[in-house]
Amino acid sequence: MLFLELIAGILIVLAFIHFFWTKKQENYKGSLILQHLQTSQELKKTLAMGLYLRFLPADKQPASRPLWLKDEVSLETFAVNLLERTKGGTAWVLNDADGIGVNLEHQTKEGLYLGKISGNQHEIGYDQIALIHSNIIKKRASGGYVITAGTFAPNAITYAKGLNIELIDGMALADLWLASIKKAEKEMNGIMPQLT
Repeated sequence: MLFLELIAGILIVLAFIHFFWTKKQENYKGSLILQHLQTSQELKKTLAMGLYLRFLPADKQPASRPLWLKDEVSLETFAVNLLERTKGGTAWVLNDADGIGVNLEHQTKEGLYLGKISGNQHEIGYDQIALIHSNIIKKRASGGYVITAGTFAPNAITYAKGLNIELIDGMALADLWLASIKKAEKEMNGIMPQLT
């Protein structure tokens, strides 16, 4: 009888040790995941700020801008390339000479998407979304985008709900950029032989 009680006691102690060891491991894994998520958010914020500064209009550029920041790529060209790489299809920048508010068309398997890529670096209001929405209805498009390296006003976000218009702000633009890089890496891994 004493022998059985001793074995039961040892099993209880081992179960207790196992429980705390497992709990410590799970806490460690949880803290690593949390740290990774915080690092990812900081990376996205840094990328978004860089995109915002990169695509400032020429009249708002600081005079002391480093040479490596000066390039000829516009926000429109950058955004169109990201849409093609991440969402497929063919996208192109339009000249909004008629002033209807559309400067992007994106043809996908799902249909035509219209968009506005706004060089305006202030908060984008609901009026940009209203212009795109009216053009979507008029041209019977499948949906649309409003893209900026800045942010959207709360009324714009509220207005866009349920309209099938994707609002892409600086953070979402950074997400698209990272997604396009991951996709390119995947494609390159498929093309290049694995080095052992």
